[in-house]
Amino acid sequence: MVDILTNQTTNQEFSDFAVEQIHNVDVATTHHGEPSAQVCDLLLNKNGKLYIASLSQNPFFKDLIKQPKVIVNDYKGNGTMDSCGFSIRGTIQNVGHEYIDEIFGKNDYLNEIYADNVEAAKEDLRVLEITPLEAGYLDHRTHPIFMRKFKF
Repeated sequence: MVDILTNQTTNQEFSDFAVEQIHNVDVATTHHGEPSAQVCDLLLNKNGKLYIASLSQNPFFKDLIKQPKVIVNDYKGNGTMDSCGFSIRGTIQNVGHEYIDEIFGKNDYLNEIYADNVEAAKEDLRVLEITPLEAGYLDHRTHPIFMRKFKF
């Protein structure tokens, strides 16, 4: 179960909600005018920015750094009337290894995924910083259905 957001929810609270309660998201951009998307984990919310990580040799990583505009979408629930979701429009940039240790510290499962060689994984991964510009939130669990826009 995830929290229900309201008109009083701050941008910081919304970003915390996205990272901590939704976490698994679809990140979309374009490559040569064609859609390019991948499921990613929102790993960190810091100073009004959201962070994901990708291996530098991943073709999606290359799409992301060529086209700095992204959309981050996802929802949580067990069907349409029991779900809430959001869409965030923003920009993205490669910040190298910044925050990598903090990301691994806050997301213990990464140490399991890369258990064979955590330090090599940290070296291969690149941290991508998403600057949210605006977001839409929709909650079907409330009556009436709740919709909200966020401006960052």
